[in-house]
Amino acid sequence: SSDLFATTVGFGLILAFSAVTQPLDKPQAAISKKESALLAAVTEAGQWKPTDPRIAKAYRELGDLYSAESRYPEAEKIYQKRLELEEDALGRANPQLIAVVQDLARVNFAQMKYARTTELLERSLRILEREHGEQDPKLLPAIEEVGKVLQADSKYPEAEKYLRRALAIREKAAGHDSADLVSDLSQLARLYVLRSNFSSAQTYYQRVLKIQHASLPSASPELLPTLDALASLSLEQKQYTEAEPLLRQTLSIREGGFGPMHSEVAKNLDQLGWLYTQQKNYGAAVRCYERSVFIWTKALGSQSPELADKYQKLAEVYAALNRPVDAEPLVRQVLSTRENETVTSLNTLASIYIARENLTEAE
Repeated sequence: SSDLFATTVGFGLILAFSAVTQPLDKPQAAISKKESALLAAVTEAGQWKPTDPRIAKAYRELGDLYSAESRYPEAEKIYQKRLELEEDALGRANPQLIAVVQDLARVNFAQMKYARTTELLERSLRILEREHGEQDPKLLPAIEEVGKVLQADSKYPEAEKYLRRALAIREKAAGHDSADLVSDLSQLARLYVLRSNFSSAQTYYQRVLKIQHASLPSASPELLPTLDALASLSLEQKQYTEAEPLLRQTLSIREGGFGPMHSEVAKNLDQLGWLYTQQKNYGAAVRCYERSVFIWTKALGSQSPELADKYQKLAEVYAALNRPVDAEPLVRQVLSTRENETVTSLNTLASIYIARENLTEAE
């Protein structure tokens, strides 16, 4: 009877594979040697005993090939069939299913099927919880993955629940001030930014910065993402006094890391110039903008259309400082650039009308 069972299951595998691959058929010339070999291996798997590990290997390798080639719908079908076969052989709660469940989740995520991805990752998490309990650090990657997918799906309250759970587990395992917490704290902070909860985001980034300051030099480039985020949050909330030292620190780090003429330094100077303008500290603003314009001019050329807005900001500060002689040529340059852009746009529009045989409008 066991032989009969194996034969029946084997025949079922052949039928199952036929159903999976039928929609994937394409001209033989378009199939690579590797794909052809893997397809043959999966077909051959239908003749093996259902417990033979080569069955899972054949499906996994074919699914991995399709996934690597970004053929996600095809990979999804193969991984789904592999999951069904392994469920029959191992049961639905066996920890050995986690790998294929995660593979299936990955290709669903690549297709932006967020609900299905979440369902699969939550299933993987439940299996881990049964194995290790609900507070074991081994659960952290699974919990964080669910949170990130929910965040990508704009389900922010649900994502927050998972991310806060991950943080609590890591805090208990590593300590309240451990560098291991930086990733979780930063992820939660980004989530709060997406929810426009800037105050909470600021609190979490400040905690990240405190942890980083304990282990990194004050001029470390690794501080930049946190400092930039805190500066942006301060500017968003018009907390200019808090933003200024942050922007000055990021400027110092970038000057040391990239050199004084780098575009990243110019961007930092633009932010500082804007901040000083809001504070009506025009003397400090003009120094930032003059230096920024000098860097951008060297990088882009004085006639670059990208400089128009930068010339405009510097001209406005000159005007505020009652320096019309300095402001005038900049404003003329802005006008000239924008006139050229307008002419180019009008010519393009005329060409469109000609193509549509609307000659009156084109004229």
